[in-house]
Amino acid sequence: MKKFEEYLVRRIDKNKNLAGLLEYPSYVEIETVNACNARCPMCTINDWNRNYPVMKDNVFNKISDDLIGNKKHLKRVVLHRDGEPLIDKKLAPRIAKFKDNGINNTSIATNVSLLNEKRSREILEAGLGLIIMSIDSLKKDVFEKIRKRLIFEEVRDNAIKFFELRDKINPRCQVWVRMIRQESNYNEWEEYLSFWKKYASDQDRVYFHNIFNWGNQLENYKPMQESYEPNLPCVALWSLMVIFANGDVPLCNVDYNNKYPTGNVMKNSIKEIWHSKVMNQRREWHLKNKKTNITLCQGCNVWDEEFGEGYGAVGRDEKLVSPEYAAKVPIAQSAK
Repeated sequence: MKKFEEYLVRRIDKNKNLAGLLEYPSYVEIETVNACNARCPMCTINDWNRNYPVMKDNVFNKISDDLIGNKKHLKRVVLHRDGEPLIDKKLAPRIAKFKDNGINNTSIATNVSLLNEKRSREILEAGLGLIIMSIDSLKKDVFEKIRKRLIFEEVRDNAIKFFELRDKINPRCQVWVRMIRQESNYNEWEEYLSFWKKYASDQDRVYFHNIFNWGNQLENYKPMQESYEPNLPCVALWSLMVIFANGDVPLCNVDYNNKYPTGNVMKNSIKEIWHSKVMNQRREWHLKNKKTNITLCQGCNVWDEEFGEGYGAVGRDEKLVSPEYAAKVPIAQSAK
């Protein structure tokens, strides 16, 4: 048990003990919009069964007020989950609310297609702390095969322009450019890293990760392999809360259809849900090496330590990926 506790503290926050991690989530992902303008084959959108695309103001205000009141516990507020956050027309003022109330580390992940100059200026001026750009290839045919419905040149140019605007408007905003590596782009990494490093500053990241298996929920893709560390507890249960657009709280960010309901922020506070009986039961299973009691956790590779060495993401170690490291990491295989 002590080994597991040390592992969790090391992965999440070395300045806290296990009791400290349980006070309040360190990372909160708010799904302000549950919609996307792309149709990527490796994405969970192809399996969504939730129909509440945009978060209403009363839900957002309930969440944001709770977070602002507990900001001392937070490491990051993430204003996206599975959708494209720039579809949310209120994204900039929502970022600004956190910024104006002392929460500077907000982030979004975007497919970049809607990141025109107007939207870029809005979110930079609002005080965005981090933007993750999902750009999977520098080759038009490969990119558009992966990022269906998007146009490569528009995405590339939007990204380059954002770097320029960031340097002028909000230099503290970090930019992470990521490749979701798979069979079609596997051999591009060195060229990709070299290209995007030309625009990145010392605070930025250029990285890849492989296709997640999402707890074996997606039939189109086989797991990369069984979990690298199947006997260790998942850090998400001690660090991360996901809140869907209607206020529902699922098990974690892998539970995209809320198969394991945990609560709803319109009925209970974030802290009450975090300390709920159902959450504590799940944590106990993980600590006692019984996480297979949760079907979703069986073979899930999303939070594996091995991936954390290679790229930056919520709750993981953040390192710039070298070509040498990239060559060591296996890729996902699409199902034949």
